[in-house]
Amino acid sequence: MILKPFEQAAMLPGLRAMIHRLDSSHPLHIKVSKELQQLEAGDFGEQCIISELQKLSQTLEIYVLHNITLFEPVPIQLDVVVITPYDVVVIESKNIRGRIELKHHPRQMVRILENGDKHIFNHPEIQLEEYIYGLISFFKQFEVQIAVTGIIVFPFNNAEIYYEQGKFPVLMRRELSYFLRQHLNENKSKGTIPKSKIANLLLKHHRAFQPSPLCSYYKIDPKALQQGIFCRHCNQSKVIRQKYSWFCPTCNMYDKFAHHQALQDFCLLIDEKINTQTARYFLALSNRHLTKRVLQEFSKKKEGCNNKTFYYLKGN
Repeated sequence: MILKPFEQAAMLPGLRAMIHRLDSSHPLHIKVSKELQQLEAGDFGEQCIISELQKLSQTLEIYVLHNITLFEPVPIQLDVVVITPYDVVVIESKNIRGRIELKHHPRQMVRILENGDKHIFNHPEIQLEEYIYGLISFFKQFEVQIAVTGIIVFPFNNAEIYYEQGKFPVLMRRELSYFLRQHLNENKSKGTIPKSKIANLLLKHHRAFQPSPLCSYYKIDPKALQQGIFCRHCNQSKVIRQKYSWFCPTCNMYDKFAHHQALQDFCLLIDEKINTQTARYFLALSNRHLTKRVLQEFSKKKEGCNNKTFYYLKGN
């Protein structure tokens, strides 16, 4: 059973908004673009693993939770958690292409691309050890003593794996079904664990990651961002106000609420609240009355009065 389904990484919408509004000549554009690509690849890999487990959960007694974040007693962020009748299995997903060498003296993950480029990363075992330690410590707070183990999963066949025997199994995604069936068979002699209690503890104490506005995170001056309201259909042109709607001169689409995306961009990139003057600048609107109307329509909460009114954008 999928108790916590796949959900995209919290930073993805902000990174996409940043790439769209940050000029390609900006010194940090390449860095942000690479981080967006890595996060999208990681998300896609985890989504495929969850899909594989969804099929498996119809025949096996397992609970599956995606993206669990705990802050006490040790901060950990778990890609996928599988609760079996006998233990908890933490899955560390690695969507990475190329020739992958998992070395143990010292522990490193080495990637070699087709063009010969070589990159060295932390061995995923090191991460898994920290996650398992953190999860065991979490359960001890509630006097729950259960076995916690881990596996490393490469979701796609674009990785050629060379593996020195280590602490945790290394699998391709298609091997998950066989591995978990075997794992359950091998542990039948053990006592069962309170699956529902464990799942409820994780769900109750999970705290979704709340990224700070990305201009602050990357130390980018908000003035470096493109102003204006972009078409939500083609994402190419800035829209023009016509009567009571917005019109895109590129795809000829009308959209009464095109400003919603622009205000969400502001919230993700700059601040969760905005006043009329700042909104006029960011939305590139000359009419302050129109600016006030779109803010009042979009925001569910405001504070202050007259020229000192701020509209809250988060949660809309």
